[in-house]
Amino acid sequence: MDRPTLVLTGASAGIGRSILDGLVGEAFVIALSRTPIELSAADGIWIQADLGQPERVAKDVLAYLQHSERRLEGLIHCAATYGANRRHAFLETSDAEWDELMLINVRAQFVLTTRLLPLILGRERGFIVSISSNTATSPAPGRIAYGCSKAASFALFSGLAEELRATGISVVQVSPDRQVVTRGLMRRRPEGFDYSSYIDPKVFQEPIRAITRARGAGMNGQFIVLS
Repeated sequence: MDRPTLVLTGASAGIGRSILDGLVGEAFVIALSRTPIELSAADGIWIQADLGQPERVAKDVLAYLQHSERRLEGLIHCAATYGANRRHAFLETSDAEWDELMLINVRAQFVLTTRLLPLILGRERGFIVSISSNTATSPAPGRIAYGCSKAASFALFSGLAEELRATGISVVQVSPDRQVVTRGLMRRRPEGFDYSSYIDPKVFQEPIRAITRARGAGMNGQFIVLS
């Protein structure tokens, strides 16, 4: 099967890991994370990536693509930081927390997209996916800084979708309608917490598979909400 090559950030845990597992047999994944990932040679390759240094990450990905002569067709932005491990008032937001959120959730996406999009534009079809959040478009008391970072990301990819309408490249945003059970979230909840009303990361697998199989065809500008 002709499988696309794509880059996936945040691939070692949570939503990113679930997406990676769901793409087995569907794509060759260049998986980016700080934590090592075991992948079969047919399914992909892991590149150690600290998105606090996005320029270096982009350089490493570009070097691999040049060496392997693989043709990049997709980019999935999944990595995110939530800042402080608790909800808190806006006036309790530190400069360091704000800067980390903007660096990982916005600047890293900007840098990777500007470096890798020219390669995707060279394909007949291709796609960029951003995992968004309901905080991007709704008030987020207790998570204002995080919401600002996701709103900036939403604006970035909404605008890019409009710019790319005359091309074969689709920009798609995917968002859960409520919180997802991830490793980071579990660290912020007390022992014995009831997660029954939360979303399992596996709900992302089928939508991402569908986007990958179609190379995003006919999906540009979509904002898909999962429940």
